[in-house]
Amino acid sequence: MIYLILSLITIPVLIFLSAQDLKERMIYSFPVLFLSAGFAAHSVFLYKDEPVLLVFMWISALILYALYKIFHVWGDGDSDMWLLFTGIILCTFRIESALSFGFIVSIGLAGAQIMALFVGMIEAALKKDKLKGDSQVAVVPGFSLILTVMLVYGIIREVGFV
Repeated sequence: MIYLILSLITIPVLIFLSAQDLKERMIYSFPVLFLSAGFAAHSVFLYKDEPVLLVFMWISALILYALYKIFHVWGDGDSDMWLLFTGIILCTFRIESALSFGFIVSIGLAGAQIMALFVGMIEAALKKDKLKGDSQVAVVPGFSLILTVMLVYGIIREVGFV
């Protein structure tokens, strides 16, 4: 039930943040951090029988988050999306090993980047511009598309259709 509530709050927030990122190339981090904390708390409940795995997954995510912030790989809001991404993955999929965590994160991250590039190409076409190597591509819409698909899958699973 907690997953369902978090998901139904998160999907509209993701839509809003995507629109904001496309318009202003920045997002408000507060809702992302708030939702990340909610999913993190829920993940503690879900992995209560596997605390070592849970700690490993969150420490790995936090180390990458710190590296994203320190080296400015993405904008601050984009880096904050990483925490939400991790929380949603942990709560949506039943992860049983560090290897499966790494695999799901890698596939999800690749999907988010591909979707962001695709959205960037559409955005450039609408502006009658070309996407170049130095073009700024909004990352949040890519994350939002992938996270929404994950959440919809999780909702369907939670309700009992899968």
